[in-house]
Amino acid sequence: MRDHMCKCLECEEEKCFRFGRPYPVYGQHFYRYCAKCCKDTPHTMVLTKKIAADLRRQEEERQLQESIVRKCESYGLSCRFLYRLVIITTPVSSWQFDYHESRKTLLHESTVKINFQTGDPAKVHVQFSKKMSINEVIDYIAAHDKWKQDHK
Repeated sequence: MRDHMCKCLECEEEKCFRFGRPYPVYGQHFYRYCAKCCKDTPHTMVLTKKIAADLRRQEEERQLQESIVRKCESYGLSCRFLYRLVIITTPVSSWQFDYHESRKTLLHESTVKINFQTGDPAKVHVQFSKKMSINEVIDYIAAHDKWKQDHK
């Protein structure tokens, strides 16, 4: 449950309402009983600091995802987002990393199914754990898989 400050669109009176899922979106109209108007009237959320911060965060997330998609498309790679991960699929393999963290740890689905050092099955392994930017990670993936395709 979440509390949001809302206002009646007819009399402009502000009141706090409690909402369950799905939560209203800023700018959306919904009907609630207004004590001043004595009837169900359209209401909308008031732009509070919390709502403004949520809107900014959503816009930044959308821009970040768009930049990742554009960078992947420039190399001909496909990507999809799963919670906090971006999964990049190439003709050779599949890669994933948390694009929110400043320190990227790239997970790689190995094309060779056996780890030659240990003899254990090697399905997914950590490629590296040094600090890299998102663009550097995508550049690395593209270069790695291009080399892999050229040397088959």
